[in-house]
Amino acid sequence: MSTHGSCNHDFKKGDEIEVLRKTDDGDVPVWFPATAMNSPSPEGTLHVKFTTLYMERYSKDGKRKRKKIRDYVNVIDGVRRPVTQAEPHRSFAVGEEVETFHENGWRRGEVKEVLENSMYKVVIGGAVEVVVEKSRVRVYRDRSSFPSTLDPPQEKSSHLVLQSNKRTKLRIVCKSRSLRPDPFPNGTPVEVRSYEEGYQGSWYAAMVVGSIDETKILVQYETLKTDDEMQPLVEMADASNVRPLPPTIHRMDRFKMHEEVDAWYNDGWWVGHVSKILGGLKYAVYFWITNEEYEFLHSELRPHQELINEKWVASFLRPKLLEKPPRPEKVKLQTGGGRTLMVGLLRGLKVEIAHGENGFLTTWYPAVILGPVNKGKYLVEYRTLKTTDNNGLLKEEVDVMSMRPCPPIIQSPNQFQVNDRVDAWDFNGWQTGQVFKTMKEFKYAVYFWATKSVVEYRHDYLRLHQDFIDGVWNHGYKQRKGRWMLFM
Repeated sequence: MSTHGSCNHDFKKGDEIEVLRKTDDGDVPVWFPATAMNSPSPEGTLHVKFTTLYMERYSKDGKRKRKKIRDYVNVIDGVRRPVTQAEPHRSFAVGEEVETFHENGWRRGEVKEVLENSMYKVVIGGAVEVVVEKSRVRVYRDRSSFPSTLDPPQEKSSHLVLQSNKRTKLRIVCKSRSLRPDPFPNGTPVEVRSYEEGYQGSWYAAMVVGSIDETKILVQYETLKTDDEMQPLVEMADASNVRPLPPTIHRMDRFKMHEEVDAWYNDGWWVGHVSKILGGLKYAVYFWITNEEYEFLHSELRPHQELINEKWVASFLRPKLLEKPPRPEKVKLQTGGGRTLMVGLLRGLKVEIAHGENGFLTTWYPAVILGPVNKGKYLVEYRTLKTTDNNGLLKEEVDVMSMRPCPPIIQSPNQFQVNDRVDAWDFNGWQTGQVFKTMKEFKYAVYFWATKSVVEYRHDYLRLHQDFIDGVWNHGYKQRKGRWMLFM
């Protein structure tokens, strides 16, 4: 790294740097070693990977994984500096101000005692005493002694003068091109949608703190922290996953059955619908993405709103195409290769019930088994279908050949591709179709064979289609030959 650069944009990918962070007590700043993952943006935003800071997570199989922490930092604020190497032949005296490497970072301290075997006792922050070897002690340098790479960038002349050997001068005036107005200036409160595994479709409150270009926005979350819990999480978000804060709707009356709502859960807003109205201003909310149901207080819910043509529209105010969409009859499944019957069904087991029309499967409705009725039949309660009088959830007897276990959750943070087989959440069930066209902002046109129609959906309203054949879940992104065949 150059120590004589004119601005802090001299950092490049692979440079070893140190990032300044405050500790939990906020008194002693720490310089943590890191590596630059790219060059800074024009606003000074730099992606870094820490060398000594790790996060630990458990995978689904119970194994612990250790991974170096990555973050976005701002070089214009002077929060980083070139790595200063420890001096191997340097000796330190009692009372000398130094930096010592302790708990993964370089911390300011004072030599209290010189010990044998090149060891030192150092007091950090006037409170913590540590004994360290000589290689972990270096000269303290305040920020005023850093090279000019931390100086703010200088403005460059917008005039360029060329002169030939015939003394003919040509003056070129450089004008910046006109840019479209930034929809999210720095400091704008926004909500950011996540497509990470386990968080798909949820929205989190954040503040815009920078941008790379028109497609990437740097945000700082209000409720999410870095893995070391030291600072608010800052990350780069795709512009298509950033939206303004929806207007506040004070819902004084109770939410209604099957009303689409946002529920405050795990520090963010998750879209679902009211599956039960409970006493004490409580509700059960069903989340179709994860096939889970949780209870929430009235204050923990808000009406779901969509930004349509730059206007916010609440779900309970959107016009409904069909107040009571027709539900096709239950069907029995046949795949041509045989189908293993579900055995040992237990009360409370989550299942999906097959419905279809025109000789083909169209929709899977989530349900719960209440108990056996007779040989091959079970009483189930649907999670999303109501009785004809709207006084409760629909219960009915279902043949075992019309049901299957709920498929395992396979969330796809990447976009689906044309011809991928998917299930689309619509009319309180999963309708089977195929991606016909990919669109901007994680939207898709999905073709349904049974109705020969194409409907537009967002990414978080789709799931990878899976078939339960011979007791095993099979899935594939590309359309396979044949379709589910039904017999009555």
